[in-house]
This record gives sequence, structure tokens and C-alpha cells, in this order.
Amino acid sequence: MNNENILYTFIAGIAIQGNNPFIVQCNCGGEITIMPPMQENQVVCPMCETTIKLLVIEGDPGYVIGQGADGEPTLLTVQGSVEKPINMLSKEEREAILKKVKDNIKGKTNE
Repeated sequence: MNNENILYTFIAGIAIQGNNPFIVQCNCGGEITIMPPMQENQVVCPMCETTIKLLVIEGDPGYVIGQGADGEPTLLTVQGSVEKPINMLSKEEREAILKKVKDNIKGKTNE
């Protein structure tokens, strides 16, 4: 089985600076253990064989804001983060984070 799909995921820079391994999760539920120092810029999911490109973000922002299919801001996972995973956030917590983003966007467009 050779999966030609390519996924991209964000990795917290702090995760690769320590000595502790961390898990990268694929959309299919597969997991890849990354052992610091991280030397690869992509991995292959052992379950679905999808290539996952690893994009390292400085520090640990917790979450990245993306754009959903409806054009609205959405939260994206930063793997290796010490923040609570997105799937563990309550609906209210997610909405509060996204409200701050929307308020920041409105503030910048009004300047």
C-alpha cells in the first residue's frame, strides 16, 4: 500500500529541544514517535502510509490558527506542545480562543 497523500503538521520547537520523545499523530489515528534530536523533516504513518511533513514553529504557541472550508478561523494542532490538545478543549474554550483571533483581525482591519 503506497499512499500518495501528503499531510503537513506543526511541531512545537520546544519539543525538539529537549531529550524527551513525543508523538506525532496522523489523521487516521496512527502515531509516530519522534526521538530528539529530530533529524527528519517528514515521517510516514505506519497505519495508512501517508507522508507527514513536519513544520517546526519556534517555541510553543500551543495552537495555530488556520482557515476552515467556510472561511472562518479554526484551530490547528501544534504537536509536541505542552498545551491542552485541541480535542481536549471544551467547546467554550475553543470558542474563546477563536473569539480573540476574530477580535484581533477586526482590530487590525480597523487601523
